[in-house]
Amino acid sequence: MVTRMRSEPDMVGAQESAVTEYVRGQLHLMQYLEYYMCRPRYFLEQRHLLPLGDKARMGLVEQYYAFDEPVMLEFLSRKLNSRTRTYLPEVATKTGIPVASCKRQFENIKRIAKQSEDEEGVPLVNEIMERFALSEPLATHYAHILFLNINRVDTTKRCLAHFKFADFDFCASILIQYWTTPTSTMTLDDIDQPLTQHAQQLKSLLIENKANFDCLCTAVRVHISSLIPKTPSGSSASTSTVPSSALLALLENRIVRGSTQIRAVLRVSFSIVADIGASSTLRSVLGIIVEKIVDSFASMGLRSEDMELFYDSVIIHSIGIVTEQIPDSAPAIEALSRTLTGTKLIGRRLFRQKSSIFGPLNKIRPAQ
Repeated sequence: MVTRMRSEPDMVGAQESAVTEYVRGQLHLMQYLEYYMCRPRYFLEQRHLLPLGDKARMGLVEQYYAFDEPVMLEFLSRKLNSRTRTYLPEVATKTGIPVASCKRQFENIKRIAKQSEDEEGVPLVNEIMERFALSEPLATHYAHILFLNINRVDTTKRCLAHFKFADFDFCASILIQYWTTPTSTMTLDDIDQPLTQHAQQLKSLLIENKANFDCLCTAVRVHISSLIPKTPSGSSASTSTVPSSALLALLENRIVRGSTQIRAVLRVSFSIVADIGASSTLRSVLGIIVEKIVDSFASMGLRSEDMELFYDSVIIHSIGIVTEQIPDSAPAIEALSRTLTGTKLIGRRLFRQKSSIFGPLNKIRPAQ
């Protein structure tokens, strides 16, 4: 550390003994501060401890609780216990982050989890901001981490191996926003049980009922076909709002077993939410979405944009069926939107294009 400090502009030409003494003093200061960093609210209130302004004090706390995303990725899906602590040297080797920094980050997330687990009546983000004096963005990241960790959401499956912390952070935000109780003030959000019941009802109404499913497919096909621009070739048009030929072929049933694959994807979409109250489903939710939904779209040669267009159209045209056949349909329509929008957003974030695994089964037949 002394050698590295001597290369700093302010230290050029300084004697080695002076640099050594400076480094020793900084280390002692950090050891002194670390006690108070574990008690950030107390640190901010005790103004006599250090001659620092409020902004500097809050900056110190924010930096101490900041984390490296590769390190935090390693802590997802792991219990915050002594066994994980023994894993820290391996985390340091894998991420290239010093062991001391990995330990600080582990102890921070463990401390936040411990002080938040027994609190009720306050949203988790607000509780973290209040207790640890963190900014809302950083507190929100910690809330997402705790949601994934406490619910043991699996982020280690092979199909999820190439995704980064930011991807799982986004997925946690969608799970909380769309599939937990909207009016809940519990510190740890609960899965919305009425939502799961409506999802089961919607699956029976829209997917298992053949007449309704055929009607829905027809409406979606007409709607998607209408999105093809009728302007001359070469004119500007956003590719995100124009369906691909593969999507049109699927909806026109020119892909072998196209209708069957559409039914399977939609059935899984509703089943995930219908069963997410079970810990096993919540634990596997990201892997299910990738393997059963994302990979199904990709194997048929579809893009993430096609998936988004498809789900948006299904939501629009399912509303009419739900309104006609379910009395007091407002809660069911809300559940429909939350179910499919959540699946769409997570699926798009985790979308990965790949060649078909079904070979000739997905070859597009020429239009009749």
